[in-house]
Amino acid sequence: MRSRAATISALLVLLLSACGARLTAAQREAGIGALGGGGSTGGDIGAAGGSKTGTNIGSTTGGTGGSGTTGAGGAGAGAAACGGSGPNTASDVGVTPTQINVATASDVSGVQAALFKSTHYAMAAWAAMVNTQGGLCGRTIKSDLLDTKANSTDNQAAVTQACGGDFALVGSMSAFDNGGAEAGQKCGIPDLTAITVNGDRAKATNVFPIYPIRPDKFAIGTANYIKATYPQVIKHAAMIYLDAAVTRVNALQRVKAYKTVGFDYGGPHDDQVYAVQILEPNYGPYVDKMKSAGVQYVSMVANYQSIQKLLDAMDTAGWFPTVRDWDSVAYSDQFVNVNGAPYTHANGSLVFLNTNIAEESSSNPEMQLYITWLNRVAPGNKPDYFGFYAWSAGRLFQQLATQIGPKLTRKALFDAVKKVHSWDGHGLHAAQNVGDKIMSPCFLYLTIQNGMFFRKAPSSGFICNKGGIIDT
Repeated sequence: MRSRAATISALLVLLLSACGARLTAAQREAGIGALGGGGSTGGDIGAAGGSKTGTNIGSTTGGTGGSGTTGAGGAGAGAAACGGSGPNTASDVGVTPTQINVATASDVSGVQAALFKSTHYAMAAWAAMVNTQGGLCGRTIKSDLLDTKANSTDNQAAVTQACGGDFALVGSMSAFDNGGAEAGQKCGIPDLTAITVNGDRAKATNVFPIYPIRPDKFAIGTANYIKATYPQVIKHAAMIYLDAAVTRVNALQRVKAYKTVGFDYGGPHDDQVYAVQILEPNYGPYVDKMKSAGVQYVSMVANYQSIQKLLDAMDTAGWFPTVRDWDSVAYSDQFVNVNGAPYTHANGSLVFLNTNIAEESSSNPEMQLYITWLNRVAPGNKPDYFGFYAWSAGRLFQQLATQIGPKLTRKALFDAVKKVHSWDGHGLHAAQNVGDKIMSPCFLYLTIQNGMFFRKAPSSGFICNKGGIIDT
């Protein structure tokens, strides 16, 4: 749902929830906490997997779940669609003639519960669908759902566990994914992670993210869109970010990138770039400073709860800058609806994404497919950004494993994924260059009105090539 800058903040902005949970010094510096990524807490995984305690919170071979379709992805995954020749063999770690073990290592418990639980739901849904279709070349999927607990130590432990018993990591999402970077690369497990968060994981030679966020590349299209659409605002810009390592790096990278196309954040000293404390209770002073300076464009690298605090302070001051520009963390029902009522302080805000949206599922067969199977394994849970990319990871694995055929090996999977240079999850998101680890330059913009998201631009699909990818 967004450009490079957008996703990285949604992924990297991890802060404390209002309940006042305590952080260690290391967690505070890294900015870990309540992302509020937009998924419903909902129920536990249903037919596709039972909840367990401990690091391995669930594993499943997938439920039948009723008859499934293949959506935009084409043919089913059973033996009839299989490439290659000969009988299935126990060809590599985690592969038997009848089963493939696939792990998903994501933050589910920890400082903030259910941080990226939607990735587990998505992978359980994918496994149920594939197994209903007859498996991959006749092999069923056993989905090992591992909890990385929002810390690097447990991330390393989960990746190490997967190394020994699973063929691949697929659809993972963790705030501290750097913890398992060395372990995964050392053991050589293919890692089709949903979205990379830290540079060490992104650079690991065994990792091929579906959305490859990188510290050295930036999709500049959103900045050029604002410049073209609201040219009067770019000389009066402000950035607010939570004062933690990952959010600081992301915000300052975004400021640097936006300045290359003419944005001015308060002169040579960037006077309108503000770091706020993670538990900052009062955004009023920051609003007063921006109001006095004549700021017309505001963005914030934070979780949606902090953005709500900023919007509340704007409303109290009666000050509404021309453009309030949020990234995909704001694509959440919990952001636009509070206590069962529309959160009107968000009205008129813009949100940029690089995925398609659930509101348009009637014209998107793959979105329909994902939502259908999500409802079967986790009733009551709404699709979210991280779930989109996890599901897409499963779908890419499905395509490549089926293409490879009965003699499935890690080496064969690596050889195949390196050739994937345009993957859009069968229409679920903008096309990403997975093989070369280059993010898409494409995006769309939404606007918010009375608790609902509406497409703003373009009228369909994505805006692409407005400046492309720049080096940072």
